[in-house]
Amino acid sequence: MAVISLPADATTLVLNGTIIAELGVGDFLTLTPANEATAHVNSSNGGVNINKRTDAEVYDLALTVQKYSESDSFLNNALRGEEPTIFNGSCKTAFNRDGTDGIESWILENGSFTTQPTDTKNDQDGNATMEYTIRFRRATRNI
Repeated sequence: MAVISLPADATTLVLNGTIIAELGVGDFLTLTPANEATAHVNSSNGGVNINKRTDAEVYDLALTVQKYSESDSFLNNALRGEEPTIFNGSCKTAFNRDGTDGIESWILENGSFTTQPTDTKNDQDGNATMEYTIRFRRATRNI
């Protein structure tokens, strides 16, 4: 399935009212659909039954933040809570089409952590980052 890449330096990510500001420099936020959009059932006589899947709008958001930053602390505290944290929010990315500025917005609904974060060291500039993955029940695109 295709991955949607949003440049970290041009994207504003808000989760539960908190702006995730310390994203990896030069990195991308990625939204990956978890399921197919439709289901096909083929008949023996050449017919087909096509239905939209109820889980078609489930997406995984992968984001990288600077380790020890406020964003890392916010996400780590949410991960370590006694009960799972449910995230709602948005990703907004600026674009220009035919000389006109616009905003692409992804509305993110009912998400939770699916995996433990990964820790990465950067040998070039010494920065350490943490990558988090949140699965959202629905992610819808608006332009």
